[in-house]
Amino acid sequence: MAKDFISRGDLRLIPLAELRLSPLNSRQEIAAEEVEAMAESLAVAGLLQNLIGHLTPRGVEIVGGGTRLRALQRLAAEGWSRHPDLIPIDPVPVKVTADLQEAVAWAGTENSARSALHPADEVRAYAAMRERGASLSRIARSFARSEAHVERRLKLADLPAEALAALRANEISLEMAKALTLAPSGERCLEVLTSVRGRDVRPEQVRRELTPGTVPSTDRRAVFVGLEAYLAAGGTSQRDLFADRTLLEDEALLDRLFAEKGAAEAERIRVEEGWEWATWVPEEYVPWTATQKLVRLYARPGKLSDGEEAELAALEERDAEDALDEAGRARLAELEARREGGFTDAQRASAGVFVYCSSRDGLSVERAYQQPRAVPRGAAEAAPDLPQSLIEDLHRIRLGALQARLMDQSELMLDLLAWSLGGGLRPWARPLAVSPTDQPIAPEKGEGTSYPERLAARLEPNTSLGPDGTPAEFEAFRAQGKKHRNQILTEALARTFCTGSSGLSAALARQLGVEVRRIWTPTAQGFLGRCSAGYLDRLWSELVPAAEADQGFQKLKKGEKAKRLEALFADTATREALGLSREDCAKIDAWVPAELGWPEGEA
Repeated sequence: MAKDFISRGDLRLIPLAELRLSPLNSRQEIAAEEVEAMAESLAVAGLLQNLIGHLTPRGVEIVGGGTRLRALQRLAAEGWSRHPDLIPIDPVPVKVTADLQEAVAWAGTENSARSALHPADEVRAYAAMRERGASLSRIARSFARSEAHVERRLKLADLPAEALAALRANEISLEMAKALTLAPSGERCLEVLTSVRGRDVRPEQVRRELTPGTVPSTDRRAVFVGLEAYLAAGGTSQRDLFADRTLLEDEALLDRLFAEKGAAEAERIRVEEGWEWATWVPEEYVPWTATQKLVRLYARPGKLSDGEEAELAALEERDAEDALDEAGRARLAELEARREGGFTDAQRASAGVFVYCSSRDGLSVERAYQQPRAVPRGAAEAAPDLPQSLIEDLHRIRLGALQARLMDQSELMLDLLAWSLGGGLRPWARPLAVSPTDQPIAPEKGEGTSYPERLAARLEPNTSLGPDGTPAEFEAFRAQGKKHRNQILTEALARTFCTGSSGLSAALARQLGVEVRRIWTPTAQGFLGRCSAGYLDRLWSELVPAAEADQGFQKLKKGEKAKRLEALFADTATREALGLSREDCAKIDAWVPAELGWPEGEA
């Protein structure tokens, strides 16, 4: 053997029989399966990386590439006959040094931070194995890679040779090569390659250029329709392995299927829930223009007796322990539905809903709206049951009732503050209007409404200029302690709680047990006198059983009806005179108009 390895880092061809494993190589023991996998890889793809050796008085000893050395020795022992066209790898390319310290450094580098194959070389190696008939799983085992990784690399192998050469020469990035796999033809791929080579072009820009008019399978329309249904209808697609998605190529077909399925779902919901109409909305929200001329209806909130509330709590506890039988689950569902409340049959028969598909929630329903009543030509339009100003007052009162409960929920308000400021929410979805800006909760006519003093105080005009904000004033404030600070912060945040469309207010109201009747009583001036006479008639019939009802109520003037109902709500003697039962009185004490309830779609 030649003894002329004088320079450091020489790359030489050395007969395989003269090579042996160095004691410096840390991988002295290697599993037979690993050697076999490497032998198969070398037999198909060749030696893609040279070995690293140390020149010693005993010859060249391999400090880096011990697995490859063993695999080569196995192939040599087989007579290089594993494949008919296998070319013997002997002599072997070895990078050699005579410097012991350098050899030690090489051994450490090779075994602790092995340099990976260049992606282009890896692609060519996988492609060579595929051309020899090796399966995906066999290639993956040979290179100790996942099948998904090999599949993606083989996708790159289908690029034109010029594109792979550009990748190997580092003229394009690996990400750019991945983008080029979306080209519909080799000619188009080379055309784009020419335009991006040597330029600062983002791969995503190339992806969009190569797939105009396509829709990703993650699009809400594609998710709603379903890829199988789209393909069954004749749609075409291509798979983007590197983005882990499928691209739908016929957007017009997708839109047609989207509209058809949406209309079918809207009709299904209409029939199942009993609405007069249901309209499919192709947007991912119901636009204001679709509802601006309609009358909004609200679900009637449910109410359980104290006994039923206790029963429901017990059933929920047993359900959490998975200890309910079929009858128990049915009773739980019944009580939950009754507490939730809902729309009446009369509302459903004269109103409708909008059905749409959102990116976040999928199929969604916005309930409920009613067409304005048609008025015959020449006839005076009937006054609404509740004028808009009264509805707005009721909504303010409803919000005030929730704010009053929130004033005692320090941790909850801090959670809402953090979520509003740092949760990435859309501006209109933030539960707190943190400017800070107190929200309007004072009704236009406030008789019958009584907020807690600390909340009501903010409704009075403040003529004082307040402190000047001096350091001394701030220190005096801090001296009052954290409890005082937290109370002020909680109350201030509670006053900023506003409404949106996410259902959060409804959920919090149920969680906190908000009861609007604690702060509001129906009075003639504040509520009843502002309703229509027909509304008052229906309310009397609803609250006073037929056997006890005053048959002359409908003959009263509207103002007298309002006073009579006010007495029903506030005067024990009136109830006794009517002979009302305890259950009847409980119903009266719990009654609120639908506009003071918390429907799911309304925050």
